[in-house]
Amino acid sequence: MPDMIFPNRYRLYAICLIFHAIIACGVFRYVSAKGVTRDPLWQKAVAIASANKGWVPGFAVLRIEIMNKHDKVEQYEETLLDFTRTDHDETAVGRYVDPSSLDIVGKSPFEPEFQSEISVRQTGESARVEGKQCIGYEYVWHREDQVLTGTACLEKETGIPVKIEFSENERRRSGFPAKQRVTVIFHSGSYDTWFPQRMTMEMEAGLLTLGRSFRITLDYEDYKKTE
Repeated sequence: MPDMIFPNRYRLYAICLIFHAIIACGVFRYVSAKGVTRDPLWQKAVAIASANKGWVPGFAVLRIEIMNKHDKVEQYEETLLDFTRTDHDETAVGRYVDPSSLDIVGKSPFEPEFQSEISVRQTGESARVEGKQCIGYEYVWHREDQVLTGTACLEKETGIPVKIEFSENERRRSGFPAKQRVTVIFHSGSYDTWFPQRMTMEMEAGLLTLGRSFRITLDYEDYKKTE
């Protein structure tokens, strides 16, 4: 498929959507405690996240697709985001977004510092995900101004997180769309090499873009250990 450049209004809107979704993965520390989850497999996942805090991606490949109401791709753009640069290229993602804010490492529901904000329930379902036999979980993450509901797939034997999906329950005051789903696939080769590998955001933008929807994919690559 040939690359296509977005009209400015759609490109800016797509970038704003990215920024909004990344904020949904960010840190909101000042919330009332919900009780730490004691599920043994989930606690293994928390330990794995804690042990892998030092991984940092060197770059990411960002793909933005705009679909019409028939779910056909109308426009497509692909950009390389270099996280190692200190002089951020504003033209890559728009001047309103710092490319470094697209780094989602350390912002999963498995981070130890977030456990008091999250309630977890094992679904009892088992499935093969990304080539691994996994146990399914549902979680609710209470934030300062929002509630995220999601699912997680943990490897049955090790507790290594393989995949999460989540959506936001409430429309934010900013006016961004309520219908939004985020999927994160983790590189989960072993206990000590675990980090986000791909994030996909699917959003229905509604009337603001005449019924168009967005699919935004980031593939994180060239990880290095910094701690």
